[in-house]
Amino acid sequence: MEDSDGDITDIVTSGDEDSDDADVEMPDNAARQPNPWFSVVDKETFELDVNRDFEERIGPCGFEANFSPVDYFDKFLKTEDDDLIDRIVDETNRYANQCQTTENPTRHARSNEWSPVSYAEMRAFIGLVLAMGIVKKTSIESYWEASGISETPNFRDVMSRNRFQAILRYLHCSDNTTAVPRGQPGYDPLHKINPVVEFFNEVFELNYRLSQNIVVDERIVGFKGRHVLKQYISNKKAHRWGAKLFVLAESRTGYTHQINVYKGKRNTERHPNGQG
Repeated sequence: MEDSDGDITDIVTSGDEDSDDADVEMPDNAARQPNPWFSVVDKETFELDVNRDFEERIGPCGFEANFSPVDYFDKFLKTEDDDLIDRIVDETNRYANQCQTTENPTRHARSNEWSPVSYAEMRAFIGLVLAMGIVKKTSIESYWEASGISETPNFRDVMSRNRFQAILRYLHCSDNTTAVPRGQPGYDPLHKINPVVEFFNEVFELNYRLSQNIVVDERIVGFKGRHVLKQYISNKKAHRWGAKLFVLAESRTGYTHQINVYKGKRNTERHPNGQG
């Protein structure tokens, strides 16, 4: 359906100063409707009232021909004035310090030996997490096993198991002191990951110009732990349990341009004129 060649063609308008939106006349029924949404398709003939040629430049932005895989990786983790890993390092160290001052010192023996994580360590940690998605094992500890046919020595070469688990324990993306408590006005169940979602939405847009044909799709991020966002959707083959996302993507390539994490009916603000 996304790549359909039907009679109805998508229209994508731009907010740039050189946009020719002013030349487009709104249908007569637009002025009579009390909301900003109006039909651009004749309900009987299914013809567009307005049709324009799509002339925007599309595709990747700012990628060099000699980019290495790491360069592509960094392109989605950095902007001119921001660095996602820097944020995670700062918030992880902040959270670790908060825990160190409030926890029973004998409760978590390994965490008592905590030292602030560095930028290089966090990059290595993220690299190991990505590698775990490629090499599947039954437990975190098994990646550091020193015997057996499934041994993965590269993990031990990067960092010790204790250090990996210490970083994992304190891994954080937001400042807990700014979170609104559950049940209070303004509570956001996505507070802990909002900085990451907002950052990726920014870089997704910066790094690629969408073509004319786009789609809003529903995706599931597989997850079976305990969280208010976890849902069960029976018709999903890959993951039936997890967090639901609404994704704006390009139809032809599937490139993700924006993501919106569904918070559930209680925590989702409804538009006064409908879902739009």
